[in-house]
Amino acid sequence: MQTLLMKKTERQQFELLKQLIRKPEGMTAQEITDYLHISLHAAYRYEKQLSEGLATTFDENRVVLFKENSIYKISIDKSLSVSYVIDKMSIYYIKVSQQFGLSRALFQKSYPSAESLAQEINLSLSHTYKILKRMNTSFDPFNISISFLEGDTSKNIIGDEKNIRLTMFYIYWAIYKGIEYPFSHTPKFLSELPVSIKSTSLSPSQKKRLLYFQTFTYWRTIYKKSLVSLTPDFMSYLELFEHVSPVHFPKEIQELLRKNNLSDNNIHTEEAYFGFLARFYIANIDSLEDKRLIVKHLRNSGLPLTDFAITFLDDFLRQFMIELSDENYDLVYYQLIFSLLYIQFFGVNVPFTQIADEIFPYKEAAPDLFDKHKETLVNYVYEILSVDLFPDLSKHSSLVEYLAKILYLAINSATNQSKLKLFIQYSKTTYGYDLIKNKLASIFSSSVLEFTLNIKDADIIISDSYEQIGKTSSSNPLTFYFEYPYDQTVWQNLTKLISQQICTKIR
Repeated sequence: MQTLLMKKTERQQFELLKQLIRKPEGMTAQEITDYLHISLHAAYRYEKQLSEGLATTFDENRVVLFKENSIYKISIDKSLSVSYVIDKMSIYYIKVSQQFGLSRALFQKSYPSAESLAQEINLSLSHTYKILKRMNTSFDPFNISISFLEGDTSKNIIGDEKNIRLTMFYIYWAIYKGIEYPFSHTPKFLSELPVSIKSTSLSPSQKKRLLYFQTFTYWRTIYKKSLVSLTPDFMSYLELFEHVSPVHFPKEIQELLRKNNLSDNNIHTEEAYFGFLARFYIANIDSLEDKRLIVKHLRNSGLPLTDFAITFLDDFLRQFMIELSDENYDLVYYQLIFSLLYIQFFGVNVPFTQIADEIFPYKEAAPDLFDKHKETLVNYVYEILSVDLFPDLSKHSSLVEYLAKILYLAINSATNQSKLKLFIQYSKTTYGYDLIKNKLASIFSSSVLEFTLNIKDADIIISDSYEQIGKTSSSNPLTFYFEYPYDQTVWQNLTKLISQQICTKIR
C-alpha cells in the first residue's frame, strides 16, 4: 500500500532512509546507487531530498542525514524511537503524492462525479481519471471499485461491504500507523469508546489499530448505513470464535444501531465479522488459553475447513518428520484456519496484502531465512490446495506463499529442531566451566542450545587452551577463545557468535 500511495522517487528515498537506519556503519554514494539501482546523480539528489525531508519533519536537528569520510549516515536523537522516525517519514512521503489527496477526499466524503472530485482536490480531470484508474486496478482483486453512480451520491466505494471493510482496515493502518488519527470528520465520541474485544495484553500500537478498526466500523454501520452480509457457512465458523471470546460493541453503539432499525441478529453479525478482521490483522487478540480453546472447538466442529486443516497439518508434520508440542500445534492450526477461511470466503484472487510488507523492496543477494524452504513449501501447499479445495488457485499467488510461511512457522516451532552443541573447557579455575555454562543457559533457551562433554560432537568449542582434535561429527566446528569470564566484551562477542550459529541451524 505504501508503494501504491508513494510516488516512485519518494518510495526510493523512504527505502534509503530505512537502509541507512539498518546500516549504522553508513553507506557510500556508490552503495546507494547499487542498492536502489539508480544513477550516481540520482543518489546525490535523493540524499539531498531525504535530508530536506528529515529537516521538515523533525525540528531541532533531531534526525539528521550527514556525511562523514564519504559515507552517509543517519543520526537519531535519543528522545525518538527508530519506529517513530520510520512511520513519521512514511506519512510524510505518502502525503506529498496527489494520489493520497484524492484518496483522502474519497474516504471522507462522496462525490456525484469525477469532475466534482477533481475540482475539490484541485487536479485536472485527466489526471484525476489517471489516478482513479490506477486505484481501481489495485482494488480489482478485492472486488471493489471507485465509481460515480448516476442518481446515487451516497457512496463512491462500490462493492461487497465485507470486502470494503477488509481493504479499508488494511489501508488506514498502512497509511497512518497510529501516528495520526485519520477520522477527523467522525463524531469525537467514537474514538473514546472502550474496545469491544476482551483482550488486555495489547500493545499501545495495537490498541490504536483497534481504535481505527472500531471507528471505521461504527462510521460505516451508523452513518453510511452499510452493513456486512455473511453466508451461513461463514457464520458457522465465526460462531466458534464468538463462543469462546465474543465481541460486544459498547452499549452506545448498540443503541444507535437499533435506532437505525438493526435487529439483534444484524448486530451480532457485525460483531462477529469485526472479531474476524481484528484477529486477522492483529496478533494476540485472543489469549493463549482462548486460542487453544477456540482450536478445540474448531477441531471438534466437523466443519469442512476445520477437518481439512487437521488433515493438511498432520500430513505435513508426518511427511516432513516434524514434532510439535500440543501448544505449538494449536497455535499453528489457529493461524492456518484463518488463511483457509480467507481463501474460502473472499476468493482465490484476493491477495494477502501483508505478504509484500515484510519483504525488502530491494532484496539483497544473500538468501533470507525463508528462501531455502520457499520452493518446497510453496509446491506442497499448491499441490494440496489446488487438488483438494481450490482448483483455480494460482501457484504464484500471495495466498499460497502466506500458507507456506505458516508451514515455515511449524518447522521453526518443532520440538525436534536441531540444536547448537557447545563444548566448554576452562583451565584457570574449576568453577569456570559452570560459570560459563550457567550464564549461557540463562541467555539462550534449551530448545536451541545443548551442552556436550564430547568435543567431537561440538558445533562451537569454547576454550582458553588450544584443543587439538581429530575428525568430528560437526562439519566445521568453530573455536572461540575464552580467557576472561568477567569481560563484557568477551561475552558480547560470544553471544553474538552463538546467535549467528543458531540462525544457521534454523531449518
